[in-house]
Amino acid sequence: MQGMAVLSCWVLGALQGAILILVPKMMLQGEISAFSLALPLSLGTFVFMCCSGWWGHLLDKRASANQSLLVIVRWVLLGFLVSQLSFVALLQFSELQGISLVIALCLARVLHGLFCSAIIPSAQLTLSHNDKKGEKLVWSSIATNIGRLTAPLLTFVPIDINYFSLWFIASVTLVAAVIAWFSHSTNVSTDAKDEQISPYPLTTQKVSLDALTQHTSPASIGPVKTETFSLLTNPLLISVCIAAVLITLFSSQLQFSLGPLLLAQFGSAELASNMTASLLFAASASALVSLFILYRPLSRSPILFIFVISASFIAGSLLFVMQKQLIVAVVLISAALSMAPAWYTALAIHASKYNKARTSAAVSQGHTLGNAFGGLAGGLLLILGQQALLLSFILLMALVLCAGGMVYRRGHKVYMTNKISIVKS
Repeated sequence: MQGMAVLSCWVLGALQGAILILVPKMMLQGEISAFSLALPLSLGTFVFMCCSGWWGHLLDKRASANQSLLVIVRWVLLGFLVSQLSFVALLQFSELQGISLVIALCLARVLHGLFCSAIIPSAQLTLSHNDKKGEKLVWSSIATNIGRLTAPLLTFVPIDINYFSLWFIASVTLVAAVIAWFSHSTNVSTDAKDEQISPYPLTTQKVSLDALTQHTSPASIGPVKTETFSLLTNPLLISVCIAAVLITLFSSQLQFSLGPLLLAQFGSAELASNMTASLLFAASASALVSLFILYRPLSRSPILFIFVISASFIAGSLLFVMQKQLIVAVVLISAALSMAPAWYTALAIHASKYNKARTSAAVSQGHTLGNAFGGLAGGLLLILGQQALLLSFILLMALVLCAGGMVYRRGHKVYMTNKISIVKS
């Protein structure tokens, strides 16, 4: 089941990367502007945001009843496959252009958001099982970035098929759906004894087994109480969601703007797509190196972790704004922005005992909200001019750094509160 979760995250990342690379081609073929194309893409992410919480509630409900999540995964992959096929078919086999194409793509993206919104919560709920150190959850980020790394590679495959990358990703989704339908169901246990009491996984502090079992022993606490899920009464989750919105707003605006900027610079859709693919490949490779090599040792020291990702983010953002060493700038930004979500998502999920999927869904909704507005903001700022776009990156950089500091302070406060409660018990 965990392998299926990781594969689903790969499909999600690969599709996101492939669409971003194909933005110049879709603009010229459909005779539409960057802002017009951003409308259906953003609509899909808005639907994703609205449905993610519902999927999280359903997943938590099945997990609390010790029921298999595979049934949900089967239907999610099937719906995800249909949405991909409808999207690519409209681009390749229809003669729609202008507003007609935009409307048709909007319908396909609504279907995409409906089913795609279940992938991250189900994957992170599965990976969080028995993950006491908060380190397994990084695999959802790793799989997503491997997908984004695969997307530019598919661009350079010497196969003369229009939208080959989208067809390839749809075929992988088909394989995943077939495997899911013929797999055997397994139950997911969310017994409180399997969970780490401390919600602050990025620390070397250990909780003794005796204190853990004493605190969660059925004989001492009686029936397990259901934890009420509320975003507004959870300061840590609120700060995490704010950080998620700002980070994805920055990254999606950056990624969406690459294609149009390069198209205006080179005047060739093919060359712009190839350059975009090269930059996204460098970004995904940097993200994978960070998640595979740097994340685990840095995450053991939260202060060092915050310092490293902040320095990388600031340096990369300044280089990009000055339009110097674009590949280096994208590498530094991606290294920072790939590790931050893995950190604060693990922090939020491990602060919850019984609502892990809904917590994951809330963070995912924050990411989706940023993605939705990032494309629209990039399209609007491109109309105002390149300088307006670059100034927005400076503003977003400052906001992201402030949000990261807020997450650290509130996470440390929750950790110390729980540490004191464990000592008293």
